[in-house]
Amino acid sequence: MNISSLNGSFKIIQTVKNQDELLVLGSWADLIKIFDSKRTFCVDKQKGLFGIYLCKQECADLLAYLVQNIDYHEWEDFNLEKVNPASRYLA
Repeated sequence: MNISSLNGSFKIIQTVKNQDELLVLGSWADLIKIFDSKRTFCVDKQKGLFGIYLCKQECADLLAYLVQNIDYHEWEDFNLEKVNPASRYLA
């Protein structure tokens, strides 16, 4: 899952080894805004990609934090009638 927010851009991947563990990838600057830098490790030095392992509850807390910090002032012109119904997904 890719997430872009005012707090940064992240990619969340479920690990194969441990189904209860998630890997969050992002830049160093984005990850240390939210997490302790001691937990962050380098994944790809050339791309500047870093990661952190989270349990599912920590990931849920991260998603809740990102949603709570959405800047809604840009949504003034948002109208559901303008959204293509074929592009919406049902849970």
